[in-house]
Amino acid sequence: MPSPTIDGLVQGAGRLLAMPRVVGEVIRLLDDPNSRQTDIARVLEQDPALVALLLRLANSAAFAPARTVDSVERAIMLLGREPLRRLVIASAVTQATDRLPRQEMLPLELFWRHSSYCALIARLLAERVEPSLSGAVFLGGLLHDLGQLLLFTQAPQTEHRAFLDSLAEIDHLSPVEAERALLGFDHAELGGALAEHWGLPAGLVACIRYHHDPLAAPQPHALAVGLVHVANTLAHLAEIDSRDLRDAPPIVPEVIERLGLGLHTLLTLIEPAQSQILGVEALRNPRLAQ
Repeated sequence: MPSPTIDGLVQGAGRLLAMPRVVGEVIRLLDDPNSRQTDIARVLEQDPALVALLLRLANSAAFAPARTVDSVERAIMLLGREPLRRLVIASAVTQATDRLPRQEMLPLELFWRHSSYCALIARLLAERVEPSLSGAVFLGGLLHDLGQLLLFTQAPQTEHRAFLDSLAEIDHLSPVEAERALLGFDHAELGGALAEHWGLPAGLVACIRYHHDPLAAPQPHALAVGLVHVANTLAHLAEIDSRDLRDAPPIVPEVIERLGLGLHTLLTLIEPAQSQILGVEALRNPRLAQ
């Protein structure tokens, strides 16, 4: 049986991980400075689940509206275009992946919990280093392991074997290196290819593709990728409530130097992320917000 390829896996995802047509149209309109809110609202209204999430967020305490927001146009005006862009992408991807066949080797609840931790910590890091990147790296953190999800769906036995190989040589072979040895690529490269196939923003594609190899990231996106790279390690520690960096994937030293933050400062971000995690999970799942 031939080994999976990046192109084959991306094309084979098919309808399982198809980006909804509405999302592409909304992103195109949001990128067009001449588009009108009425046009954006008209397209959004074709996706009832997105409308429900948009109105719930617009009426949340985070925005504290003076009166109830009961129209898509008012919600767009209240949120602004860039936050709306992030919300649309995150919602579309999480809805799509929630329809995937359940995998015992990768429970979706655990997958999204790690992703949520990475998103929160990336935003906390950006607020200290470059606040303008806060929203972008939040989305990058949320979707950074998209390729892993695709591997467990399309090639679960190969991905599981990579995991077992890394366990057998835990001091010499990381899970990412084991993927490369078996496949010729890793889940980060695969996730980047999928994001690119969907037409997602270049900065987001870079955060997904290079989060394990931040020094290879193209310069315009190097800082954002570095923030997601560090956040991924801290997310692993947050999940097991550890403050020992040896318990998580290593951070590239040059990235820490670029950020200008000490290790102690990085570790202090774990606790606030742990306290916020329920709020992020509530945003993903409306039932948790009730």
